[in-house]
Amino acid sequence: MKILLINPKDEGYYYRLGAFFPPLGLAYISSVLKEAGHDVKIVDMNAERFDYKVVNFKEYDVVGVSSDTVRFPLASRIAKLARSQGVPVVMGGTHPTFDIHNILKGGIADYVVLGEGEFPFLKLVESLKSGERFPDIEGVAYLKDGVVKVKPHGFVKDLDSIPFPDRDGLPLDRYVIKFDGKRATSMITSRGCPFDCEFCSASQFMGRIWRKRSVESSIEELKILVEKYGYKSIVFFDDNFTLDSKRATEISEQILKNDLKISWWAFSRADELLGHEDMVEAMAKSGCKMLFIGFESANDKALEEFKKKLKSDIAFEVVRFLKRYKIDVFASFILGALSDTKDSIKKTVKFAKKLSSLGASIVQFSILTPYPGTRLFMKLKPLLLTKDWRLFDGTHLVFKHPNFTPEELRREFVKAYFKIYTTPKMLFRRGLPYFWRLLRVKSPRSLSEKTSGRVLLESSSA
Repeated sequence: MKILLINPKDEGYYYRLGAFFPPLGLAYISSVLKEAGHDVKIVDMNAERFDYKVVNFKEYDVVGVSSDTVRFPLASRIAKLARSQGVPVVMGGTHPTFDIHNILKGGIADYVVLGEGEFPFLKLVESLKSGERFPDIEGVAYLKDGVVKVKPHGFVKDLDSIPFPDRDGLPLDRYVIKFDGKRATSMITSRGCPFDCEFCSASQFMGRIWRKRSVESSIEELKILVEKYGYKSIVFFDDNFTLDSKRATEISEQILKNDLKISWWAFSRADELLGHEDMVEAMAKSGCKMLFIGFESANDKALEEFKKKLKSDIAFEVVRFLKRYKIDVFASFILGALSDTKDSIKKTVKFAKKLSSLGASIVQFSILTPYPGTRLFMKLKPLLLTKDWRLFDGTHLVFKHPNFTPEELRREFVKAYFKIYTTPKMLFRRGLPYFWRLLRVKSPRSLSEKTSGRVLLESSSA
C-alpha cells in the first residue's frame, strides 16, 4: 500500500517564537509500516513546502493526518480535501483521539486512530488492503450505518517492540534547532505519566501507567543519532524522564561509558530531584544541561486546583540544588487558575522572577487552557467562549473566568513576560531582539492554545 502521512503546519504562538522538531509520532508509524513492506511518504509542513490544495491524493491508497488541538482546523481542511478525492483518510494525534464523533459524523475523515497509533494504524492498513472497510481493531474508530463504532484502545506494553522512528523519511537538514550551541534533535525513552494533572492530556493520551524502553534500546538509538546523524545535543521528550531515578542514573552512566559526548535536556518534576543526588550527579556528568520543570504557580491553592501534588516552596530548593551541578532550569508557569486574581498572578510573576535570579534561565508562562481529553475540559466545557481551536494555544483565555476577561488575562500574560525578560540579567542573556519577538507575535483573528518544552529552546543555545 502507498501511504502519505502529513504533519500539518503549526502556526501557533509558541511555534513562531521558537523551535520545531521532527514529528516522531508519524516517524514511528512510518517505521512500523515500512517494516511491514508498505511504501510510505512523510510530509512535515513545518519543515517543507507542501501545498495540499493542489496535491493529487489519488496517488495514495491511504492518507494519514496527525493533529493536536491548535492545528486541528488546518488538519481538518487537509483531511476533507483528501477524502473528497476518494482516498481513505485516517486522523490521529491528541485532538482526534478525544474528538472522534465530530470528526466521523462531520465527514472530516473515514477513520480515527486513538492514542498510540503504530500498531492500530498498521492493522487498519492491512485490513483496507484486504478489502475490509470496517475492521474490528482496538484503537480504531469509524462510522458504520450512521453509528460511530469504536473499540477502546490499549497501550504498547513492550516499547522495545516498536522500531526506531523513520528519521530517513524526514528532511533532517531542515531542522536547525540548537541546544547548548550544538545541533539538536529529539527522542523518547518512555511513555505515560502517573500524575494526571487536571490541565494535561498526557496521562489520557499515553496512559497513567509509565512504560519504559530498555536502557540498551535507548542507548542504541542515541548512538545512531550521534554516530550516523552527527547530533551533539538531544532533547528527551519523555513526559517524565526522571520518574525512575535508578533508570535515569543508568542511562546517564551508559552515555558516559559509550563516550557519546552530548549535551541533553529533559522533562522532570521538582519532587523527583531532591533526595536523589546520585541521579542528578550522574545526569550532570553525562551532559545534562537543562531540565524543564512545571512549577505552575506560586499559590498552593492553584496547585491544589491543578491536582499537581506539590507545594510551591519546593521550587527555590530545587533550582539551588540543580545549580550546584550546573544544570539549568526551564521554569514553566500557568496563569489563570480559577482561583487566580491579579494579586495572585503578581505573586507568581514575582516568584518566577526570583527563580530566574537564582538560576532559571528560561521562564515560560501559559494561560490555563482546557484541552480536549483533560479533566479540565470536561469541567469547563459549559463555560467555553469559543471553539476556534486556533486559540487553544496557551496564550488566550478561552473560557468564562470568574475573575478575568480574555483581554484582562492577556494583558497579565504579556506583563508577566515583560517583567521577566526586561531585567538586565535576562536582556543580557537573551537580548532585546528576543524580547521584542515575544511581544510581536500576533494571534489569530477571533476571540477579544510530555505544555511545551520546545517553546523557548532555541534561545538556550545563547
